[in-house]
Amino acid sequence: MSRDWVDADQTDEYLIDYLFDLNGYIVVKKAVQKQDLEEMNLWVDDHWNFVDGKCRRTDEDSGNWIGHVETHTYSGADGCNFQNIIEGGSVFRRMINYPVWIDHCRRFINPTNGLSLHENLLNIRGQGGYIGIHGGGAIPLCYLTFRQENTGEWMVGQIDVIIALQDVGPGDGATTIIPGSHKSAMKHPMLLQEGYRSDVTAGAQVGMKEIYLESGDVLMFADALTHGSAARTNPGYRRIALYRYSSRLLRCRFNYVPSEALMASLNDEQREIIQPIPPRYAPGQKS
Repeated sequence: MSRDWVDADQTDEYLIDYLFDLNGYIVVKKAVQKQDLEEMNLWVDDHWNFVDGKCRRTDEDSGNWIGHVETHTYSGADGCNFQNIIEGGSVFRRMINYPVWIDHCRRFINPTNGLSLHENLLNIRGQGGYIGIHGGGAIPLCYLTFRQENTGEWMVGQIDVIIALQDVGPGDGATTIIPGSHKSAMKHPMLLQEGYRSDVTAGAQVGMKEIYLESGDVLMFADALTHGSAARTNPGYRRIALYRYSSRLLRCRFNYVPSEALMASLNDEQREIIQPIPPRYAPGQKS
């Protein structure tokens, strides 16, 4: 089996860059500390009553809210998303600039472009749930860019960091990717008629590879990859968190306004990621 992973304490930046450039993704083993995992899982346990039947599509209606965290689903099959999860507690704020991955994201997106958190969520997905195949380097969306010049300068439009809160193995509805598809000039056959995405489960599609993770592992990949997830066939629920990083010029996906309490709790580096372009007010305008 080909190697697509590094340990969390990996110091060989060249190896990380090579694997990310080659495949469009990399797995970081044991990336998240045990205490942080326990805190995130405890948050899920404490809010389990929101999981089934209470997540609504934000483009149709406002979801149920837990303070400044919104419950949401893209299609129903993808499960329950706790969107804006950084408002859910200190452990989720720590993930904003977690040392294991934040410098890699900043380097790949390029310091010239700055860094912002385009989307952040915690996802719970039950039996039968999946995500349809979508994305690919041939699709003309600004955040699906991927460029690595011979000078060593990167320009990646968006990087997804998936944190496994529990083991994700065969039958658990793993994330699926097509290695190298971030550089493809051709759309996936399933997308020829459907454009950006297909609602057919991604697991069994041509070229797809399931990425299995142990609790605490992280999958970091360019959003330009053609990806999705396999249908979960096992009983129970998959638990992951997703932090999606982009250039500072790309707004928050669902236009959430950071709460005053959140902004006050962040350190300078986190605050710059959450609000890289602070609002400017005209004289007398409410601030």
